[in-house]
Amino acid sequence: MKLLRMKLHLLLACSLGLTVGVMATPAIAQSDAPIRLVVPTTAGGPLDVVARVLAGAIARNTKETVFVENRPGAGGVIGTDYVAKAPPDGRTVLLMSGFVVTNTVLYKVAYDPMRDLVPVIKLGKASMVMLARKGLEARAPQDLQRAAAARRGGLNCGAPPGEMALACEQLKQALGGAVVTVPYPGVAPAVNALAAGQIDVMLAPYDAAVPWADGERILPIATTGAAPLMAPFDRLPQLRETWPGFVVDGMIGIMAPAGTPPDVVRRLNRDFALASKDPKMRELMLARGSSVEEDTSPEKLASALADRLAYYRRLAQSLGLKPE
Repeated sequence: MKLLRMKLHLLLACSLGLTVGVMATPAIAQSDAPIRLVVPTTAGGPLDVVARVLAGAIARNTKETVFVENRPGAGGVIGTDYVAKAPPDGRTVLLMSGFVVTNTVLYKVAYDPMRDLVPVIKLGKASMVMLARKGLEARAPQDLQRAAAARRGGLNCGAPPGEMALACEQLKQALGGAVVTVPYPGVAPAVNALAAGQIDVMLAPYDAAVPWADGERILPIATTGAAPLMAPFDRLPQLRETWPGFVVDGMIGIMAPAGTPPDVVRRLNRDFALASKDPKMRELMLARGSSVEEDTSPEKLASALADRLAYYRRLAQSLGLKPE
C-alpha cells in the first residue's frame, strides 16, 4: 500500500510538472511574439507613417519585432476600443493621438481612456496651422470675424477627427456662432476640399500644411500652439493672441490595455524610448513639426492626458456639446 501511495504521488508530481510546463509554454511564446502596434487610422495617413518608422526604429534598437496593424473607423474609436479590450500582455499597443480624449467628449464610446488604457510613453507634441481658402481674403485671425459676418450662414470649418473637430467648435465660440462644422474622415480630404473652395477654413497638422505654405491656393493665417511654430510658419501670429485660451497642441504616444503588468509597461517604455531617439524617428518628428519629448516616463503621458481631458470637458460644457 505504501509503495502504491508513493507511485501515486510520483505520478501526480509528474502530471503537475507537465501541467506547469504546458501552461508555461504559451507565456514563453507570448513574450517572443511580435508586438502589434495598432493604428486607428487608414494606411498611408500621417499617424500610419509614424507607426511604420517607429516599427523600424524598434527593430534597429531592440530585440522586439513590431507589426503595424491598421484598424480605422469612427474617428479612431474602433482601433482604440480594440486595444482597450485586448489581452494585457504587452503584445498589443495603441499608437494614440489626441482623439483618445476628444472622442470621449464628442461620442458615446464604450471605453474610458483613463480607466481602460495605461500610458506607456509620450513621443511628442505638435502645434497646428489654421488654413483659409484664398478667396476668403483672410490673412490673419481677426479677418475671420469680418468674413463670417459677410457670409450668410457664417464660415464652413473642415473638421477631421480629434482636436481639429473640436477646434471648429472653439472657432464657432470665438466668432459668436458664425461657423458651421463640416466633418471629414481625415486631414487629406479636408485639405482637398479647402483647396477646391468647398470649405472656408480648417486646422491642419504642420506636415499637411507645409505644401500650401506658398499661399497660391490656401492661405496659412495662424498657428495654434503656446509658442511660435518652426519655419515656414514661424512668422505667423498665434491664435491665442487674438482669442486667449485658443491653444491646440496635438500629441502622439503609446498606450496599452489596462491591467498590463507594471514590469511589462516599463519594458515597453524602455524599448519605445530607445526607438524615439533613433535618427530616422527624430527626423520624421521634426518633419512633422513635432517636438521630441525628453521626459519619456509613462507619468508624462498620464499627466498630459489628464490635462487635455479636463480642458476638453470644460470646453464641451461651455459650448453645450454632449456626446452623440
